[in-house]
Amino acid sequence: MAIAITIGILVSLGTIFLVLVRFLPAEVEYIELVEVAAPVNRVYDAIRFQEQLMEWSAWPRETDSLCEVAHVDGKVGAQTVFMNRKGKRFGYQEITGLQANERVSFFLKSHVAPFEKDVRLEFRLKPIPDDRTEVMLWFREKLRKPHFLIAYFGGILGWVREMHRKDLAGLKEFVE
Repeated sequence: MAIAITIGILVSLGTIFLVLVRFLPAEVEYIELVEVAAPVNRVYDAIRFQEQLMEWSAWPRETDSLCEVAHVDGKVGAQTVFMNRKGKRFGYQEITGLQANERVSFFLKSHVAPFEKDVRLEFRLKPIPDDRTEVMLWFREKLRKPHFLIAYFGGILGWVREMHRKDLAGLKEFVE
C-alpha cells in the first residue's frame, strides 16, 4: 500500500513538472517607464558611460558586488564586469548598440544563473518639453528549460523587475 501511494505521488509530481515545463513561457519581457527632469543628452551619457551607470544602478549595492569597466567606456563593446567581494567574476553587461540620445542596448551574462539563455536590456530615450526626458527600460530574458522553474518559483523574476524599477529611480535621482 505504501509503495502504491509513493508511486502515485511520484507520478503526480512528475506530471506536474512536465506540465509546468511545457506550458510556462520560456521568455519574459516587460517595459518600465520614468520621466526625468534632465535633458536627453545628460540621461544618455548617464546610461552609456558604465562608470556613471554604476553610480546610480541598484545592482552593485543590492547584490553586494564590485564592478569594473572593461574596454572603452561609453562605446559599443564596453562591459561592466561584476565580481564578488573576493574579486571572482560572476557576470557582465555589455553595450551592444548605441543611437546617440535615443537608445542604449545591452547584453547581460551571468555565470551563476543556470536558467538564463539570453538576456537583453535596452534604454530608449525620448526628449519631452522643458528639458525633460522619458526613459523606457525594455527587458527580455529567454529562459533555459527546465532550469527556468528556479526563476519562476524562486521569486527571481519578480526580484529582477523590482531591481529595474530601483534602477530607474536611481537614474532619476542621479540626473536630476
